[in-house]
Amino acid sequence: MEARVSIPEQLSNSLQARWEKYLQELDRCRTQFSEEAVHDLRVATRRLLALLDLIGILYPNAQTQKLLPAFKDQLDSYDDLRDTQVMLLEIGQRVQEIPSLSPFQKFLAKREKTLLRAAEKNVRGYKLNALEKRLASLHKTLQKIGEDTSLINHLLRTLDGVYASVLKRFQRIDPNIPPTIHRVRVRFKKFRYMVECIHPFLPNFPEGNLRAMHDYQTLMGDIQDVEVLLSTLNTFAAKKNGHTLSQALEYYQNRHTQTIQAYMERKDELFQFWRASATRPFPWEEEQVTASPPTQSPKRKPKRAEPERAESPATPEN
Repeated sequence: MEARVSIPEQLSNSLQARWEKYLQELDRCRTQFSEEAVHDLRVATRRLLALLDLIGILYPNAQTQKLLPAFKDQLDSYDDLRDTQVMLLEIGQRVQEIPSLSPFQKFLAKREKTLLRAAEKNVRGYKLNALEKRLASLHKTLQKIGEDTSLINHLLRTLDGVYASVLKRFQRIDPNIPPTIHRVRVRFKKFRYMVECIHPFLPNFPEGNLRAMHDYQTLMGDIQDVEVLLSTLNTFAAKKNGHTLSQALEYYQNRHTQTIQAYMERKDELFQFWRASATRPFPWEEEQVTASPPTQSPKRKPKRAEPERAESPATPEN
């Protein structure tokens, strides 16, 4: 992206690109409905939703307030299907090792068919006229906004606030209470998609951070996926011959513990993705300073003293 493009222009261009991607995936779902097509439509919807959320924070207006719940409802309608497909994929890889999972696999396959039929019906029933009009109006609003040097600061403060809310949830993590990790994941996902929107405006932003953020989110997602599977398997076992599934339950309970341990070992990677507060440098800026030859006189070195940098970034200013 060229430096001459203003923030409103970039947001408008991104909005157009994400809307076109959404339409492309929606059309694909309608013409060739499949598990992959539904997944790609979910991703396109989530990215469009995150951008609308960011625009709504920067420029509060009636159009985003109407668009946000519409796309959120669409996204929520796929939750059960997504969970079922993730479980089916996992069970399919494990059923030969644990044959007692076979009835559970058949149960999930039947549920998937039901959910796919409902999803296909929903996709074909989406009304786009109202959405298109509201998006067109939002584009006009963005195009009328002039360049403002304070916008970048407003943008960064917005992300500071979202990141601070991630850190608040992070501070409450208890590995013995998995939902505390899930709450971090939900908020972090919003933060991650917003960073995707604005990273072109961040000087020296490491491109590798986008992949690192994805991988970090996946660590938490693995915990949630196993937790959903365990809950569903326990319910299924209670209705069937539960004793025959004891091996499977033990296996996934151990997997659940392992996924939590894997995240806890890497949880502090969160601090590499954003600054702890508006008064602190970004982590990648600190790395550059550390890597550069010292140019300050001995009298000024205490300003970069190590104890100050070692301060916990998990205590942001509110």
